[in-house]
Amino acid sequence: LLLSDRLAGEPEDMSEENDISTEKANCCGSDDHRESVVLEARHKSTEKVMYYSACAEQSSEHPIAKAILTKAEDLGIGQGQTRPLEEVEHFEAEVGKGVKCTVGNVTVHMGNRRCLAANDINVTPGTFDAMEYLENMGRTAVAVSINGRTEAVLGIMDHAKDEAALTVNVLQHVFGIKVHMLTGDNIRTARAVAHDIGIPAANVIADVLPAGKIEYVKRLRSEGERVAMVGDGINDSPALAEADVGIAIGSGTKIAHEAAGIVLVNSKLTDILVAIDLAKTIYLRIRLNFLWALGYNSLAIPVAAGIFYPMTHTALPPFVAAFAMALSSVSVLTSSLSLNRYKPPTFSKKYGRDIRGGELGIEKIGFIASSVKRQEEIIVQCDSMLRNEP
Repeated sequence: LLLSDRLAGEPEDMSEENDISTEKANCCGSDDHRESVVLEARHKSTEKVMYYSACAEQSSEHPIAKAILTKAEDLGIGQGQTRPLEEVEHFEAEVGKGVKCTVGNVTVHMGNRRCLAANDINVTPGTFDAMEYLENMGRTAVAVSINGRTEAVLGIMDHAKDEAALTVNVLQHVFGIKVHMLTGDNIRTARAVAHDIGIPAANVIADVLPAGKIEYVKRLRSEGERVAMVGDGINDSPALAEADVGIAIGSGTKIAHEAAGIVLVNSKLTDILVAIDLAKTIYLRIRLNFLWALGYNSLAIPVAAGIFYPMTHTALPPFVAAFAMALSSVSVLTSSLSLNRYKPPTFSKKYGRDIRGGELGIEKIGFIASSVKRQEEIIVQCDSMLRNEP
């Protein structure tokens, strides 16, 4: 973990969090997005649609872009493939909407419904039906428009990370922290991922722009909650800066790293648990040191000042008082150095098919940590899982 100066020396910020908000894309989704689906709105060739899509997304590190490029490679499209990609011109990323650019003499738009409306795209029959169909299946729907007319809808399946389910359930059931999901994706896809990892449906905030993420964080803080925000992208940066503690994923953008107070260098969500456990352990040690120093000096200073002299007619020798004072500092330093023996939390996972309608996934989690002082066994579940809802 890399801690910035903003949080150094203030582990209580991390040890007393009540709410954690997370962005869906890289935080909860898997790095493997290869299960992508193409539904054609106008019977155009898949290769043509994927070619222009891959050209538009070739320089992006967003998970959706990675999925599109992977699918394009399966069709022989991409760098080092039979059909190499062209350089694009006039590229522009529209926050919360999508991207647009020019490939040769062709204008390409890719994005959600807001992208179609903002750019006056001619939406052909079947486009919205295809988007809704994909979203009902828990996929992210991306409309592809060529020269101002929708040509196809791409659906990207976002598999939840196992470590996301582990992290979310430990946060909720061991540390008692409420977990929220903030995403610009549609509500159907967001709830599908939230259902899989155990975030309550009521805590899923979808179709939200960067400004909306800031407002949500502000609202939680105004209700007296201490909020940590986890994110990785440019869109998450304002909310990372607004939260009491911002946590950036190591594989995310540089601006997210700058806005956050903590960077998960290994890009593992379970390091959030390590950060909280370490912060609680440090804060407990700080309080212990304070109580020890306060008690020690409350007793030793009066003795050194001669409180017992009227009864014993004996004063404490100066060298003994100096030694006792030095001993106080040494004891606190020794106590602090004992943190070198800190051990990160350990986890165990048990897989099954009972709570996800036959689909294999994590069902039980074992958790041992310094700040918990006992072994916890957690059953992975949320409100929608208990009602067997999608």
